[in-house]
Amino acid sequence: DVHWQRFREPIGRLEDEATLAFIQSLDDKRDDTPLLATIFGNSPFLSQCIISDPEFARLLFLEGPDVGYRAALGGVTNRSDLASETTDQIKARLRIAKRRAALTIGSADIANAWPLERVTGALSDFATESLCATSRHLLRQLHDKGDLALPDPDNPEADSGLIVLGMGKLGARELNYSSDIDLIILFDQDTVPYTGDGGLQHVFTRLARNLVSIMDERTRDGYVFRT
Repeated sequence: DVHWQRFREPIGRLEDEATLAFIQSLDDKRDDTPLLATIFGNSPFLSQCIISDPEFARLLFLEGPDVGYRAALGGVTNRSDLASETTDQIKARLRIAKRRAALTIGSADIANAWPLERVTGALSDFATESLCATSRHLLRQLHDKGDLALPDPDNPEADSGLIVLGMGKLGARELNYSSDIDLIILFDQDTVPYTGDGGLQHVFTRLARNLVSIMDERTRDGYVFRT
C-alpha cells in the first residue's frame, strides 16, 4: 500500500494524459493487476523504478517486456547527441536506461514471460551496449580534444585501436541481477590514430579509468554496473 500510494501521488501533477489515465485505470482494478501488486509487495527497488518513471511503466505494462526492453536499449544505442553530449549527460542517460531495463527484465522474469536464458542474455546485452556507448563517448572526446584523429568521428569505434574484452559471466552472456562486469581493456598501438603529445599509454589509461567511472560511479540516478 505504501508503494501504491507513492505511485499515485503525482497524479495531480502529471501532464501526460495517457499516463494519468493508465494510473487511474489501475486504481479502479487493483485486484486485477497481480504483477504490479507482486512488485509493490516484494521489491522496493523495482517499485521505485515504477514510481520514478510512470510513463515508462505505462509502456511496459501495456505493451509488454519485448517492447519495453527495446525502448530501454534504445536509450543506450542512440547516437544523435554523440558530438555534444557531456560525461554527466551520458551518465544520466545510461542510468535511466538501466533502471528501465532492470524493471523490464525483472518484470518479465517474475511473470515467467521470459526463460532464464532470455533474462541473462538481456542483462548481458544491455551491459555490452552500455560499454559500447561509453567507449564511443570517450573516443569522440579524445578526437575532439585532438588526442586522436578518428577515421570516422561519427562511428568512433571503427579503426580506433580500442579493444574491450568482457570476461567471466559477461563474456558468457550469463549476467545475473547482482553481477559485476570484469573487463580487460587493451589498445593496438599500430592501429590507434594518435595525434596527441601526452603519450599513448597515458591517454588510454585515462580512458580506461573514465570508462569505469561512467559505468560504476553512484549518482542520484544510481549506477550502470559495478565494473
